[in-house]
Amino acid sequence: MLIFYAITIAITFIIYHAVLLALNISFRIKVNRLLENIDDLEDIQYINFKILLYITAEMFRRKGYSVKITDKCGEEGSGLLLDDTRFVEIWRRALYREVECEVAMKLARCMQSNSIYRGVLITLGDFKRSTRIYCHKNVIECITGQQLLSMLKEVQKRKALVKMPSRV
Repeated sequence: MLIFYAITIAITFIIYHAVLLALNISFRIKVNRLLENIDDLEDIQYINFKILLYITAEMFRRKGYSVKITDKCGEEGSGLLLDDTRFVEIWRRALYREVECEVAMKLARCMQSNSIYRGVLITLGDFKRSTRIYCHKNVIECITGQQLLSMLKEVQKRKALVKMPSRV
């Protein structure tokens, strides 16, 4: 009887991990499809924050960074850690709002408390002049919505359409 229970537990364990693997693969496929289909900032604005975080992580992975999702820093309790040397915070607000200096100050405090000396602040809008000055002094890179969009397009794997010569 003990062998029966052991086999049942082992089979349940294997099935559980197979389902987790399948869910992880399907989520990664979803993230990659969304990344490939982003054409403008409005596409990004209405994406769930967690999915946007994973899309941004995939973008940085494709650029050659080692990326980890971290709960040590970031809006809504999540951010990215690139190459274990810089925090990335995504400040997702309306397209036409400018990031206040307080957001950069919060990121700088978070960086200091975790002994990280470089940061990246990403927004869909733009940054106030005072925010840019503060970020420059604290080694925080500012990425606007337009810059983010061009970075996303840069890593998209779309195949260029090749026009076939027509037969005459």
